[in-house]
Amino acid sequence: MSLALAVPERRADGVVQAPDRIQPTGLAAVQTEQLIGDVGDALRLLDAVERVRGHAHPLVLGLQDAVGLKMPAALVLSAIANGRRNADEVADQVGTTPGEAELAIAELEALGMVRTDPRLTVTSLGQARLSQLDALTVRVLDVVTGILGPSDAGHLIRLLHTVADGLESAAVTAAVPQVAIHN
Repeated sequence: MSLALAVPERRADGVVQAPDRIQPTGLAAVQTEQLIGDVGDALRLLDAVERVRGHAHPLVLGLQDAVGLKMPAALVLSAIANGRRNADEVADQVGTTPGEAELAIAELEALGMVRTDPRLTVTSLGQARLSQLDALTVRVLDVVTGILGPSDAGHLIRLLHTVADGLESAAVTAAVPQVAIHN
């Protein structure tokens, strides 16, 4: 059994031969039936994503200011409201470390938004903040769907779910190193 590494071969005429295709991992492993045709298409896609992100950033900051809660803390508060019982469960839902989740929980407790004794729960103040955030989020999404119209908004939702599914599977693929083994 030997591990095959992709090493360029030099032909007799001095030309370097490209190695056989290396199996991609992570985001490169996400494949669709229609791949981006050229670098220009990829750059235009990245530019469009960046434009949306650039316009969304002030909206996120505005939501944070209106509610008085930063997004990471709001995600932790939401996880607790969704029944997460400890820092490990919160960290799993939010996508952070248990230590960071513990710190966020302590900060939310100091603000009076969660209670840790006798069990981890959201207080009425925390519920009020989540309700405010939900209402503001619905208003922002209403603006987005108003820009697109019902048909395009439906398409966007389906496309975003497809992208999220692909990125989730890419994250799983990236966690498992792919090595070509030949006998």
